Amino acid sequence: MIDRYTLPFWKNLWSDSSKFETYLKVEKASLEALYQRGVIDAKTNEKLQQASFNIEDIDRLERILKHDVLAFVDACRLSLGEEKRWFHFGLTSSDVIDTAHSLLFKEANRQIHQAIQQLKTTLQQLALTHHHTPIMARTHGMFAEKTSFGLRFALWFDDLLRLEKSFHTASLGVEVCKLSGSIGTYPILPPDHESRVAQTLGLSSSAIHTQVIQRDRHSTYINAFAVLSSWIEKVVLDIRLLSRSDVGEVAEGFSKDQKGSSAMPHKRNPIKSENLTGLARLMRAYAQAVMENQALWHERDISHSSVERVVFMDATTLMDYMLIGLNSLLLNLEVFPERMQQHIEESYDVWMSQYILHACILKGLDREEAYRHLQALSFKAMNEKKSLWDFVKAHPFFEPLDWHALKKEIDPFKGVEILYQRVFE
Repeated sequence: MIDRYTLPFWKNLWSDSSKFETYLKVEKASLEALYQRGVIDAKTNEKLQQASFNIEDIDRLERILKHDVLAFVDACRLSLGEEKRWFHFGLTSSDVIDTAHSLLFKEANRQIHQAIQQLKTTLQQLALTHHHTPIMARTHGMFAEKTSFGLRFALWFDDLLRLEKSFHTASLGVEVCKLSGSIGTYPILPPDHESRVAQTLGLSSSAIHTQVIQRDRHSTYINAFAVLSSWIEKVVLDIRLLSRSDVGEVAEGFSKDQKGSSAMPHKRNPIKSENLTGLARLMRAYAQAVMENQALWHERDISHSSVERVVFMDATTLMDYMLIGLNSLLLNLEVFPERMQQHIEESYDVWMSQYILHACILKGLDREEAYRHLQALSFKAMNEKKSLWDFVKAHPFFEPLDWHALKKEIDPFKGVEILYQRVFE
């Protein structure tokens, strides 16, 4: 992943040194299991646990061997004496790579989980802050009914609770130890060996493997990111639409010396929202790539490897970046309640038409006739910039209505309160 989108944690996690250190952690856990099973003695294990490597040696050996795991193994053996014959005993490359990836995913998942928690806190705070901030809701981009601006954040908070569960389930699916050998049948190391290593590393085990952990797990994992990223796109799309010059109900934070355009000094663009929109597209492309990785030849081919060298690093790094980016955007979001109120007033009370329609039905008036009159009067109210009430009260069809009681009953926030209780209580 390019530096622009890579926070320090991820630069370290997916570095070559981190990768090989994780390989070594797997190898040492396997050696410890050999000792526990009585295959090697304590003194031999003690020496083997001192194994180390030099990155330069790995690079040099890979140029010769054209195989990064064998280069790593040989580089580690350079640090050992006669006991080196036990290093990598009974293992195939995928045992080390897949289990190491599982450990890296576990670290990644902790970081992403933390970012989700921070975002949940922000959404809840904004929902409570804007609980009673009125705004005109829109369907199809058109004025619909008056509602609470805070309800947006309550909805997004509830969304994130659901998405968090999906991510948690998917993350557990990739935190798996695999030491079942060259075709997954435990030819050298028994299943008990794998179980011991899994326990040492804090990973789970699978009932059956081939040479690799089955890639539906990784597909589900990256697809969880794609869904979460698409949700982020949903949030920022709403912010982009509310930020438009002709709407102007919110705006992204804009620092003192920030510039919006190289040519037009007046521009204040929602660049963070647009940035996150683009990254969501990229994440969906990663999901497509890992879906293709599920179908491998027989017990395994290597067609998935090149994809995963890019996608695993990029997708986890971007997911965290997007979550932190959205959190920062929301924390610095500028809200303009007076502009929201202006748009409510510019609706000329047509947002009450549904309430009036149902009051007519309750009074025994014909629904279709009531609808037809209200539609015509609503269009007239908007065109002439006068309150719908003025036209309805003057129309003979609506004479049976108790205007005072009806206006008192119209409370769009009644339903809002119920929704807040469902989400936060």
